[in-house]
Amino acid sequence: MVDFYLFIALLVLFIYVLAANEITTIYKAYLAFHFLLMMWPVCNFFINVIPDQRLQWLFLNAAFVSFCFLGFGWHVFSLVLTGKINSVKKLVLYLWTAPAVLCSMLVTSNPWHFLFAQPSVNGWATRVYGPFFWMFVFSIITYFIVGAALMVKELVTVAKKNKKKQLLLCLWGVIFFLVLSLADVLLNAVILPKTVVVPGLTSSGIIILVICFVIAIQKYDLFRIVTIAQREVIDSMATGMVIIDKDEVVLDINKSATKLINLQPGNIFDIKEFYPLSETEFDKSKSLQTEIILRQEKPHHVAVNISPVVDRKKNLLGRVITFNDVTELRSLIEKINENNATLKRQNEELLRFQEELYDANKKLEKMAVTDALTGCYNKLYLLRQLENEIAAARRHKIPFSLMLLDLDRFKHINDTYGHLAGDDVLRGVVDIINKNLRKSDILARFGGEEFIIYVPYVDNEGAVVLADRIRSMIEEQTVNTLIGDLSVTVSIGLISVIKFESAGIPEDFLKELLARADSALYKAKLKGRNYIVAEIFN
Repeated sequence: MVDFYLFIALLVLFIYVLAANEITTIYKAYLAFHFLLMMWPVCNFFINVIPDQRLQWLFLNAAFVSFCFLGFGWHVFSLVLTGKINSVKKLVLYLWTAPAVLCSMLVTSNPWHFLFAQPSVNGWATRVYGPFFWMFVFSIITYFIVGAALMVKELVTVAKKNKKKQLLLCLWGVIFFLVLSLADVLLNAVILPKTVVVPGLTSSGIIILVICFVIAIQKYDLFRIVTIAQREVIDSMATGMVIIDKDEVVLDINKSATKLINLQPGNIFDIKEFYPLSETEFDKSKSLQTEIILRQEKPHHVAVNISPVVDRKKNLLGRVITFNDVTELRSLIEKINENNATLKRQNEELLRFQEELYDANKKLEKMAVTDALTGCYNKLYLLRQLENEIAAARRHKIPFSLMLLDLDRFKHINDTYGHLAGDDVLRGVVDIINKNLRKSDILARFGGEEFIIYVPYVDNEGAVVLADRIRSMIEEQTVNTLIGDLSVTVSIGLISVIKFESAGIPEDFLKELLARADSALYKAKLKGRNYIVAEIFN
């Protein structure tokens, strides 16, 4: 029953450590070690209370196998306590598992060779040990002695008092455990008869060892949870970090920083290599930022931030330097800038193309509604526009007039001076007409040497005055052509609309007006040309 009570004590301590502390990775490692320690007393208890030898062997096998890996666990645990775990290569750790694995195989295969242990007449509760057992004992002692040696070496060099207390307490626990375990081996495997067993010696050593660990954890902060957590966080950061004192001596450096700069704690960190400071600037407690290029296998763009660490009196204690690899960001920015420049050029070309297209459309629109020779509106535009204008005039009872002009003897000009001179004459006449028109008036080339003018808001009397002014100005002014100045005259047929009672639909009404204007023009020609014939639509 001694082993059972010791197991209960171990279980209580296990639950206490589990409940009283934040479970971090290192605590998980300790709890695994604690669990292996618990296996020995609980398995020995079941061996002594269960009569079935097959079940006894299963528990005995579990007890010794857990003890095999307990030795390796202690070795790893001592590396963690002394801070050497990160410097040990994985291959070396794997090799240290070899004795534990070999011993566990020898224990588990015992029913085939009985070279590890044989049951007595009382079953496996009392047993006779073979040569493999002594290999097992040697392996466990070696594990614990090597681990204790690491702790002794660390104890000699460590300066912190709290750390010394931690290590001393753990060493005392290991010493008690080894003494009681060796006493168990000597008494129960060598000195006493095979049928007599002194129970609980190894389990007592285990409980003392665990108590020492629990005191070290709770009283002396064995695992330095905050420090360890900070170390794990700092080393997992993508940002490189270097901490230096006021003399530029490196106090600490994380893994990300070691990938960028070749420094170790104790080295000198020359700030001026990374940031050109004057002595005055260096003495000031201010943050500094810059970006540098580190020439390694390939250039790295690194953003450097240098922040001061000061005491309450603003005295400079040291600096924290952070390094952020911004190579990908810089490359991305350069690509974005290149893309932006390309996009800007494309936008400029697009805008230029749009302007050209706009100008071309304007020209096309103008070509569609204007006469190419004279620049005034063409017949197609005039007829379409007149339908709308006449419809609006009818609706609002607005008077208007139509003038049909024809250059007198224009064929003679073409035949005598050529068509180019005739074209000059047409353009000159249009210029004279435009000088006498309002913005609301519409001038269009009706065909050949014929022009038509739409004059809204003007009755017959006003239209006659306008027509006579145009006629007389054309008669009085000469037109400049390539063969010299020429004089021309025009005949005008005018139709004015004052009343709309007899007007039909706009299309038919327009045809009727054009026919009557043409008839008036014909009469003007018959009267000797350079003449106006005006009519009123009734």
